[in-house]
Amino acid sequence: MARISTYEQDSNITTGDKLLGTDSGGGTRNFVVNDLSSFLAESNSSGNSSSFTFRYKQTNRLAGDMNFTLSSGATFANVTSVKVSKYNYNKTSIAINNALGLLGGKNIIIYDIANRNNFGVYKVDSLQVDTNSNFYNLALTAKTNNGSVADQKIYGIDIFTESGGDLTFAHHQNTASSSWDINHNLGKFPSVSIKFSSSDSVYTNVGAFAGVVYTDENNLTINLAADESGYAYLN
Repeated sequence: MARISTYEQDSNITTGDKLLGTDSGGGTRNFVVNDLSSFLAESNSSGNSSSFTFRYKQTNRLAGDMNFTLSSGATFANVTSVKVSKYNYNKTSIAINNALGLLGGKNIIIYDIANRNNFGVYKVDSLQVDTNSNFYNLALTAKTNNGSVADQKIYGIDIFTESGGDLTFAHHQNTASSSWDINHNLGKFPSVSIKFSSSDSVYTNVGAFAGVVYTDENNLTINLAADESGYAYLN
């Protein structure tokens, strides 16, 4: 194999391109760009996604899975509730139960990660811990939708803001850092709450332990005393 520096640089990146790397077992493998893109979206591993991600499993649900309750056919229009894990799909080392609590009473959008034209928008009428404390139940009222749901597909859940409503944004800081740069595009100077991965609490008085620097109406930076990962909630 020639030295990496001797290969011509590819300026036209496509989803079928391959990268050379090492897998978790130590073996040298080819990684396809499209597969990497899917993994980052499905596992919410990009570091700044506002989505919760789950795999739909009708039976034998595990950490990172969800289940739809349907009134009849398997369309988003017939979804009446969802049961979701307290862990993101493919990210089962960090519980997100406190973050999930923010969905109560909100409008949310549930969408197919692989095809965002399949979606449903709902009002969360109630949010309760399941008899299995590793899952949460969300009772829903449908608002608008398109398409169907399918077993084994990966779905994202976001807080949905209608035109004219108050805008919010959730930032996931996946990599521990003392400086969180957030591009929220809210067009305002939002208030900030934080939940660290190492804590079960949501801190609303961010100024007491962190500095929030507003670059402009669409960007801000949170400066911390030490490296932390977690979530920042802006409204």
